[in-house]
Amino acid sequence: MTTIARDRTKTRLLEAAGEEFAEKGFEKATIRGICERADANIAAVNYHFGDKEQLYARTVIEAHRCEIQEPEGAMDALAEVEDPREQLKGFIGHFLKRVLSVHEEQSWHRTIMLRELLRPTQASETLVREVIRPKFDFLKGLLHKICPEADDRRLNALAFSVVGQCMHYKMARNFTQKLIGAAEFAKLDADFLTDHITTFSLAALGIVPPLDASGRSQTRETVEPTAVRSES
Repeated sequence: MTTIARDRTKTRLLEAAGEEFAEKGFEKATIRGICERADANIAAVNYHFGDKEQLYARTVIEAHRCEIQEPEGAMDALAEVEDPREQLKGFIGHFLKRVLSVHEEQSWHRTIMLRELLRPTQASETLVREVIRPKFDFLKGLLHKICPEADDRRLNALAFSVVGQCMHYKMARNFTQKLIGAAEFAKLDADFLTDHITTFSLAALGIVPPLDASGRSQTRETVEPTAVRSES
């Protein structure tokens, strides 16, 4: 079997596994059913993934990748930005555009991710370790540059405060639309929210001036470098 043929078989198995796991759940899904959907030999699962548990873990990671639609190398490019304030804005903007771009129609990717959110399995540990934790550690690292005296507990809380603001507009979307109306919710686009959450967070961290009566920070075009705290 050529490399291209092996890759195609692996892709078919992953897609078929996603459909099977989404429809039946992990316990009731079978390797035979997955292989029938993929038109593949049962031995192919062992060859490409090892076993049912490892196949499910890869399916969860693929579901997350397809839901989030993250471009390759995005975090590497952000790491090259020197100013931690600009890094924070880039992180928030990147996060929001991925989260808010997720389509609402149901798919096996969404079904599996919702199931993992409600009843996490061992696969979620793999997802966290390989995909989510590196991004969270990156966020904590740039927050440490801004608040070098913060201990790990404080940095965790700060990072979750940033992430929580971003996730609110996805997780509470249906209720928020009912609360303020679809037209007003549509005005809260990724660019507006990126500026708002970044400014709100930096104001809370004391890096830019506090918000005024208009709800804005009177941020200067160029903030002095000393505005970012240093350990020296």
